Amino acid sequence: MTRLAAILMTTLLATPAFAESKISFLVAQRGDPFQDLIVTAVSGAAQSDPTLSVSVENADKDPARQIALGQAAIAAKAAALMIIPVSTESAAILAEAAGKAGVPLVFVNNRPQIGPSGGKAVFVSSNDLVAGRVQMRLIVDKLGGQGTVAILRGTDTETASVERTAGGKEILASSPGITLVSEASANWKRQEAQEQVAAWLKGGRKIDAIAANNDEMALGAIAAIKAAGLSGRILVGGVDATKEGVAAVGSGDMLLSVYQDARMQGSQALADAGKLSKGEYVQRYDWVPFELVIAENAQHYSAR
Repeated sequence: MTRLAAILMTTLLATPAFAESKISFLVAQRGDPFQDLIVTAVSGAAQSDPTLSVSVENADKDPARQIALGQAAIAAKAAALMIIPVSTESAAILAEAAGKAGVPLVFVNNRPQIGPSGGKAVFVSSNDLVAGRVQMRLIVDKLGGQGTVAILRGTDTETASVERTAGGKEILASSPGITLVSEASANWKRQEAQEQVAAWLKGGRKIDAIAANNDEMALGAIAAIKAAGLSGRILVGGVDATKEGVAAVGSGDMLLSVYQDARMQGSQALADAGKLSKGEYVQRYDWVPFELVIAENAQHYSAR
C-alpha cells in the first residue's frame, strides 16, 4: 500500500458515515399559530440530528395539493412522511399510497380515520376528546350548572374538531341545567368566529358561555362580545394555549384554554419518523397530554 493510499484509508476509517434519512413534512396550513409552533419544533430537532433532513411543504388547506405533495414525496423515495392532514380524505389517500410504497407515515396533531390500508402509519397527538371534556367541565362549573352554551367548531372534516366537540357534548349530556343553544363551524379562524358570534348576538341569542375548539376562534368570539358591549358577561373557553390565548386567560378575557404541547408533538413526531425510517419499532399512538390553563397558572404557560 502506498503512503497516499494509507493516508486516504486512515481518513475514511476515522470519518463517521451518516446515512441521512430524508423526511417530508406536509403541513396543512402555514400561518396557523399552532401548526407553526410544530414546524419550529421539527426544524429545531432536525438541526440537532445529522442523520435526518426535513423538507416542509405547505398544503395551504387544500386537500388536492396535500395529496399531490405527498405523492411526489413518495415518488422521490422519502424515508418517511410526516403529515398534519388537511382532511380525512387526503389523509386516507396518502396513508394508502404510503402503505403500498412501504413508506412510514406519522400523522401529527390530528388522528384521521384511515382504516386498515394505512400501512405503517402512527399518530402523535393529544386526545381531543379529553380537551373537549376538560373545557366544558370548567364552563359548566363556572355557570353553576345552569345556563346556555354555544360551541364554535373547527373544520368539520378534521378529527380534532369532531372529538373536541364530542367531548364537550359528553359533559353537556350529564348537565341537565345547561342548554346548548347554538353551534357552528368557524374553520379554526378568528375572523369567521367573530362574524358568527356577532350574528348570534345581533339576533338576540342569549348565550352565557362559548366553548371554542381552539384559541383563535375563542379570540374572535371575545372580539365580537366586546364589540357588542358585553365584556365580562359571556364566558369563553379555548384550546391550544397559544401565546395570545394564554394572554387572554391571564387578563380575564378568556376563562380557560387547554394547553396542547405543540413543541412536544413536533419533536416526538420527528423522533418517531426517524425511528421508522430505520426500521425501528414505534408505538402506534404516541399521546401528548393536555393541561388546563386558567388565570392562576397563565403566567407559567406564557413562558412556554
